[in-house]
Amino acid sequence: MKSNNYLLSVALSAALASTYALANASPHILQVDASQLSATDTAPAALAASGMYIVELKDATAINMATKLGELIPSNQMVINTGNNYNASSPKIKAYVAAVKAKQAAVATEVGVVEVLHNYAHTFNGFSARLSPAQLKAISKHPDVAAVYPDEVHQLHTSNTPTFLGLINAAGDGLHDSGIVGEDVIVGILDSGIWPENPSFIAAATNAANTYGPAPAGWAGECNVGSVGSFVRDGVVIYDDSTAPSDEFACNNKLIGARYFGSTFSSVYEMQFGLGEFASARDADGHGSHTASTAAGNADVTAVLGGAEVGSVSGIAPRARLAAYKVCWNANYVSPAGVNERGCFFGDSLAAIDQAVVDGVDVLNYSIGNSQAINTPVYNASLSAANAGIFFTASAGNSGPTAATVSNIAPWIATVAASTYDGTSAVIGNELIINSGTLAPGEIFSVPAVIGTPVPEGGVTADLGLASPVEACGPLSNDLTGQIALIARGGCPFVDKLLNAEAAGAIGAVVYTLSGTPIAMGGVDPGIGIPGVMVFNADGLALADSVSTGTTNVTMSRNGAATEATEVGNIMAGFSSRGVNTQTADILKPDITAPGVRILAASSPQQLQFGGNPQGENFAYLQGTSMSSPHIAGMAALLAGQYPNWTPAQIKSAIMTTARQDLVKEDSVTPADPFDFGAGHVAPAPALNPGLVYSANLGDYLGFLCGQGEAGLVSSARFGADCTDIANAGFATDASQLNYPSIAIGELAGTETISRTVTDVSGNGGTYNVVVDAPEGTAVSVATFDAAGNVIPSGLLEVAPNGTASYSLTFNSVPGFPANQWVFGSVTLERTDGLTVRSPIAVNQIPTQTIIVPELLSLELNRGRVLFFVETLYSGSFGVEHQGLSLPFGVNRTSPSNPGAFNFGINVASPTFYTTFGVPEGATLLRISTRDVLVSVPGTNLDLVLYTCVPSPTGNSCSPLQTSTGPDANEDLIIVNPENTVNSGLSFYLLFVQGVDLLGNATVDYTQLIWILDGAEPSTVVSASTRAVENRLQNISLRTRGLASGLYMGTVTFTDGNGEVQGTTALEVVQP
Repeated sequence: MKSNNYLLSVALSAALASTYALANASPHILQVDASQLSATDTAPAALAASGMYIVELKDATAINMATKLGELIPSNQMVINTGNNYNASSPKIKAYVAAVKAKQAAVATEVGVVEVLHNYAHTFNGFSARLSPAQLKAISKHPDVAAVYPDEVHQLHTSNTPTFLGLINAAGDGLHDSGIVGEDVIVGILDSGIWPENPSFIAAATNAANTYGPAPAGWAGECNVGSVGSFVRDGVVIYDDSTAPSDEFACNNKLIGARYFGSTFSSVYEMQFGLGEFASARDADGHGSHTASTAAGNADVTAVLGGAEVGSVSGIAPRARLAAYKVCWNANYVSPAGVNERGCFFGDSLAAIDQAVVDGVDVLNYSIGNSQAINTPVYNASLSAANAGIFFTASAGNSGPTAATVSNIAPWIATVAASTYDGTSAVIGNELIINSGTLAPGEIFSVPAVIGTPVPEGGVTADLGLASPVEACGPLSNDLTGQIALIARGGCPFVDKLLNAEAAGAIGAVVYTLSGTPIAMGGVDPGIGIPGVMVFNADGLALADSVSTGTTNVTMSRNGAATEATEVGNIMAGFSSRGVNTQTADILKPDITAPGVRILAASSPQQLQFGGNPQGENFAYLQGTSMSSPHIAGMAALLAGQYPNWTPAQIKSAIMTTARQDLVKEDSVTPADPFDFGAGHVAPAPALNPGLVYSANLGDYLGFLCGQGEAGLVSSARFGADCTDIANAGFATDASQLNYPSIAIGELAGTETISRTVTDVSGNGGTYNVVVDAPEGTAVSVATFDAAGNVIPSGLLEVAPNGTASYSLTFNSVPGFPANQWVFGSVTLERTDGLTVRSPIAVNQIPTQTIIVPELLSLELNRGRVLFFVETLYSGSFGVEHQGLSLPFGVNRTSPSNPGAFNFGINVASPTFYTTFGVPEGATLLRISTRDVLVSVPGTNLDLVLYTCVPSPTGNSCSPLQTSTGPDANEDLIIVNPENTVNSGLSFYLLFVQGVDLLGNATVDYTQLIWILDGAEPSTVVSASTRAVENRLQNISLRTRGLASGLYMGTVTFTDGNGEVQGTTALEVVQP
């Protein structure tokens, strides 16, 4: 049975009337002041918002052409180095690239595109440009065009970690000590640029460990060459990088290349040069420098922070070379209108990937967000890169610990979660000076808050007053006028504590920890007017005792101070995005976890002058999956340096199958599971001797795409084979059967057999015992096969030196085990000498489906009747229940112009800009639609943005649920079995219609169509035989009477002989 709550993404009936009959006013519409709501996350990108698109042509990429020509082999690579097998300078490839770009130009000219921003040829065949609605329609129908993608803007998602990972140790026998340092592997970083003068990136002749020879032979990259330039729209120069400050940027034999790509960004948002952005590869954010030094920064670099030495940092692959590709701009900038005018556009990232492969990188790190759908330009380009031999690693995302939030989910990408490490870290803060009381004179270490006002020059001096109640989670019972409030951590958000202290008259707040090290208090600041700091628990309790015995006067100062914090390792970061993989639950994501909390690495000393960004610091502690991903990029460089013939899939397999699982969830107690960390925590030393690996090639990945319904991506013109050819060649199309180092079954109904093939990379072969830790509620049987596919009678896995062997696992559901519940296990291949090769298993058991039902049907009544069919897989009783048929109710609203990414603030400015509504218990369908004929200005581009809102301590907090982002005003969202607002915890739904392109108008008026089905209408009868016959079609009859012309919605829910619901079909019914 399908999940009971799902959104249909389907082509709806084209036979819609130009006018719409409407139901009476709905009782479900709610009157809520959305201007008082808070958005907990940005909405999914309004994909067509910028008017920027990426156009993909049908012909092969240059890398795919190199495969067809037999040129994608190590002996032909231009870069005589590890990994990258692509020679972009071969005569045949140069000629092909020229032909590809000529065709791109012809296609653009035919539809009137004036300026192409980027051309792509190597990893992707296409171009990016701004398209008008008319151009978009024309180019979408062009015979040479395979797809058109709305461009999306995405955001950027070691002191102790080399030691924690075993790369360095006191005994001197770590991997780095043994010379495994990634020598001359080239690591490319797609990010916010780099600060080339940082000691992590300089080739120092005075330091033998950081002295490098020339760039590896054949390196084709350049230094500080960019794609920004100027941008002209309608004959007006709207951006010109000549206004940017000059920048002297030099590469060296460590940082061997740097490029910048900003044509797409600068055509949508203004480059903030006045605030310190650079029209170069230089980093004005710090993020890019941080990820680069984590992956491949120099060894043993002394890090100074706040004027104090805080540790020695080393990259994971300290002898690898670096190439920086700047694709992310404007750091953390937010415009005066509240628009996040920052980030990384697909168009620019795609150009960088295309060029990096040509330049000769071996590893690419992408610590940037991505879609949870599989068909994006970056996923397509990274597949070509993998085909060329380039290891591509990416961050899992920072939306945890919420389930099903993991991004960068393509199986050819290594997706990295974040966790903590053991060791110490420096904490930088300020002195809290004790002027009077039992502790005076003295100073206490404190960390200033991110929220509230900054501590001013000269500090804030006042008597301390103990808050009552001490946690300050509600209005205080005591008057703290003119005092500094002393507050205990816990019980509520920091924002609430400071607001309550301010309301009681306090002019500052000191919060003491419950345990551990003070942190910089954060949250969504509604305009707190006082500064706050946090101190250690012992110091806070001592201050409380002092206050209780008399006056205690303190100064919240700006005098710098530092202390040391103990880091506790092997805890999953709360922010780290979790599985399940929403594209396909049959591929387990994330793949691996690595350190990503309080990582010390290089930064930018000259950051964008916005939002209090630190200035003058060459190093920083940062956290996020952005920080864990480069750990795996560096690890891949170590493996690539040791095993230059290994493919990206084999490197990923070695990292995953040797991982350890001794981690806990963010609560520090509950054991972590594969949705938290994939295969587990990276273990570099074992990864160098994995014994066996799971290999996968381009054919395997194309088979996967075919199984995901992406036959349009897999064409003979592009790959020399289509999905039929791929299936005939024996490549699996079931995602569970992809030869992946983990196993996932998204829907186990009864019995399913999963097969895997392993390849010996030890050169010794061996005999392995297949040990299964069966997921709870399943019984698993094992069969083993030799390289020829013959069953091995012993049941052992016998692998010849450098040979292959296979095994299969047959999963059987145990009767009575709860359905729709993910359970975990593992399969471990144990060699007689103790070497192990482990893969995690994730299984979701579902009830055996007995009725096959369509998700949505578009039907037209004939004399008030219509028939459709479902398939029954059993014999016995059969039941149907229906809701509807119902007309929509109409809501008249206004859409403001919002051509950029969706802006919550703009769209809650007036009650006429949004709709709030409830969904009753038992409702089976929610549909929301807009139509061009119901808009006051025809031809506009409107998008639907739907939020769900839940109670929070400060009112209601709203999170994005779904969007509909077509190229015009004809938009639809259909959710079957929507979550109700009665007893589910939801307060209400919040609906926006975003004015993406209003044809020059400030606003347009429209009528919103909404269907909420919560009961059967007397005008509709649904009937069927009460008996089902196995493997027969069941005739479902729908009869109506007295229906006016219009578009109706209904649902039919089907139950089997046990009374179990087997599915719900949404019906779109036209009454002529």
